[in-house]
Amino acid sequence: MELNNKKINGVSYHLLEAIKNRKGFSIGVLLLTIFTVLLMVWNIKCVELITSLLVSKSVIDSMKDIDPKNIQTLIQLLKLPEDINPDQIMKILASCSTTPEFYQAIIQEFFYKFISYDGSQIYINIWGVKFGLFVLAYSMITDIIIIIIMSYIKYIFSGNVALAYENKLRRQLISKLIDQDVQFFDLNQSGQIISTVIKDSGVLNNYIKEAPVIILLAISTTISSAILMLTISWKLALCVFGLLILFVIIIFISIKISNKATRKINAITEQQNNDMSEKIYSIKLIKSSGTFEKERKHFDDLIQKTNKKEKKKFFVGELPSALIIGGVGSFSMASIVFGVFLFINDTQSLISIISSFTTGVITMTIPIMQLRPIINEIPRTKIAACNISKLLESEIRIDKFKTQRINEKVESIKFDNISFIYPNTEKIILKDFSVKLVKGKKYAFVGPTGSGKSTIAKLLLRFYEIQNGEILINNNINLRDLNLKSWLDKIGYVDQEPQILSGSIYDNVAYGLENKTIIEIEEACKKSKLHDLIMTWPDGYKTILAERGAQLSGGQKQRLVIARLILKDPEILILDEATSALDNIVESEIQKELEVLMEGRTTISIAHRLSTIKNFDKIFVLEPGVGIVQTGNFEELTKKEGLFKALYKLSK
Repeated sequence: MELNNKKINGVSYHLLEAIKNRKGFSIGVLLLTIFTVLLMVWNIKCVELITSLLVSKSVIDSMKDIDPKNIQTLIQLLKLPEDINPDQIMKILASCSTTPEFYQAIIQEFFYKFISYDGSQIYINIWGVKFGLFVLAYSMITDIIIIIIMSYIKYIFSGNVALAYENKLRRQLISKLIDQDVQFFDLNQSGQIISTVIKDSGVLNNYIKEAPVIILLAISTTISSAILMLTISWKLALCVFGLLILFVIIIFISIKISNKATRKINAITEQQNNDMSEKIYSIKLIKSSGTFEKERKHFDDLIQKTNKKEKKKFFVGELPSALIIGGVGSFSMASIVFGVFLFINDTQSLISIISSFTTGVITMTIPIMQLRPIINEIPRTKIAACNISKLLESEIRIDKFKTQRINEKVESIKFDNISFIYPNTEKIILKDFSVKLVKGKKYAFVGPTGSGKSTIAKLLLRFYEIQNGEILINNNINLRDLNLKSWLDKIGYVDQEPQILSGSIYDNVAYGLENKTIIEIEEACKKSKLHDLIMTWPDGYKTILAERGAQLSGGQKQRLVIARLILKDPEILILDEATSALDNIVESEIQKELEVLMEGRTTISIAHRLSTIKNFDKIFVLEPGVGIVQTGNFEELTKKEGLFKALYKLSK
């Protein structure tokens, strides 16, 4: 797989992979975010300019009511500094030939150097274009509309990036699980595996969709707003951003504590989910045992335990939300408070600065406030990313895709000095086990539970890797070196627990087989004594079976699996208690069909019912911890004192 040789580093890794997976959309999100920030910054600047124009308009309107030559009244009206030199105003008045020029000179000299006045309107000249009050107002309205449209497109792009990566991730996870060894499923609970594929990938998808856009917008808006506000008033900017930094530090400390609490809660929740999955699977046992109150109490205790942890987490986990909503949201008021102290003696500057600062802080804090749900989801997302990474990095011991294929007929199978222990156990199941099986013969393995009978079938199917020894095909081909599919194509396997999938009868019987006709499927079902039952159902062979074939009895499930075996027509038959769930009459009928199928094939039977192996060529009797203790045919072994004879007497 693509990720097998890479180090997966949590959320950041998956985020980078998602970006690389959809580079075009990711670049689009980046560019749209930058353009959005520029428009938002321009709106902040517009507020500053509009305020300056309004102040200037107020000054000019006031000046029109007095004689420009009345210097003292002019000084008092415009609230100019008391130590202003009247000669300075007289000089301006003398140099201006018209009243509009005089008004403009006064504004530029004592208020704003960038304001112009032509007698009809007050404006700002930017790159040769006149920006008046209405132009700036229309500009802000247009910006807001463009920002809304770009935000919509931006989230469509980010959603595409997230969805594409979620689909890719789920394909990788499912592919990994399909390739994974059986021992992985022995050591990991199915509820957790399913939760990782479905729930955790969904959590990660939501984070990738929302978080990068909001975080990028918050960071870029904060930086650009900070730069702009520093140019307006660096003293006020330092006061406001000093307060912001303090809040951010407290938020990150609380997130760190919350992450730790979330990991503990997640561990309890996982146990709860796994227990629930197991109990649903075993619902018949609960129903038949009458343990309703016991199971109800068990889950009540788990829920209560989770509830206590959640309550403790709330005290710290909700602190970032409070700081973001209350603290960050009050920065606009903070700018006013700090502004009053800094500009108490400069009213005109205070009006202009406060208005632009308030707008700038609001523009900056809106994306920051959107961080609240993102911050709350960080602990869950980290755990989801960890679970996904753990599954993707899980080791696959058995290489199923070797290039060597077996195209020849299987003449012999040799277990050469095999030793085997199941993963995470210490009990030796097979030790120095050696047996040779040849084409066309029927072999049976019998013995008490735990003697290794079913293990032999599982090793032939390569469910597990052997610790020592070799399994040789035709004396010279090591089973380890074969492409697994080419080997399994030669084997027909019936498990003691029939495997039924959701789907029609046709789909189940022909599962794993290609180019099988409806006639062939029905013929196989007739031989397995299932056809008559199927024909009693309204939809016949199109009947949809429920999960695990819930509407079928144990015997009916086994007949369906045997029909699958008959349809496959393999070289090698592995029958692990193939007729254990059948009644005696049906078993006798199906046994005849199986014996016909066994002709000319290598047959390996794991048997508890010794009556089914009377005609077998060789029987191996296994004893737990010892291995093969007896060998012979049925007639020979029933005449010898030993384990087989004891088992035979018990079966009778």
